[in-house]
Amino acid sequence: MPKNICISGANRGIGLGLTRQFLQAGHQVWALVRQPSKATELSSLSRDFKDRLKILQADVASEKELEQIAQSLKDQPLDLLINNAGVMLDPQVPFTELSLDIFKKTFDTNVWGAIALTQKLIPSLKQGKNPIVAMISSQMGSLAENKSGGYYAYRSSKAALNMVVKTLAQEYSWLTPVTLHPGWVQTDMGGKQATTTIDESTTGLVKVLSEMKHEQSGTFLDYKGKTLPW
Repeated sequence: MPKNICISGANRGIGLGLTRQFLQAGHQVWALVRQPSKATELSSLSRDFKDRLKILQADVASEKELEQIAQSLKDQPLDLLINNAGVMLDPQVPFTELSLDIFKKTFDTNVWGAIALTQKLIPSLKQGKNPIVAMISSQMGSLAENKSGGYYAYRSSKAALNMVVKTLAQEYSWLTPVTLHPGWVQTDMGGKQATTTIDESTTGLVKVLSEMKHEQSGTFLDYKGKTLPW
């Protein structure tokens, strides 16, 4: 059965890959991007899926723009929200040189953006069938798996996002919130040396989400469906 799906950060990388795969599977997708005019690959999908792809402008760090998204979707049941938009601003920054600005910008997008978008789309999710909220997190947000250090802001933001999912699962019995690790993916963020292609990651993520059961609410899974430690 076709689903109504909203994906943030859909202009490239994992977000673009997920958008393409869900469209090819016959679903309706609202793709959120900061600058639609520059999302050329996403816009090209409109030629083949013009009736099922809606491209909307949204910087997830802007509450005003997220409110506009909520207004655009207020009459639409939403079955799946994928909070994919994210940044990594401290890949080579040592602890002694970390700034408040780096932490703030990282958390504004990676944590607050996901929280705010989910908040504003709760009415649409309530209308959906077995609604799911998926946070694209990272194994780098796992306390148990941190054996290399570094990336203080990025790791902290993903750990915080994981806690949001765990807490949502305790309070919203009608919702299935999950946190997903897409793998080390060959994106602008992951780099060419990454071990997983975008297609491999997004194919796996789509399969995991398509087979998701409510009993998995509050879990941390990778793109192969494996449960990860917090």
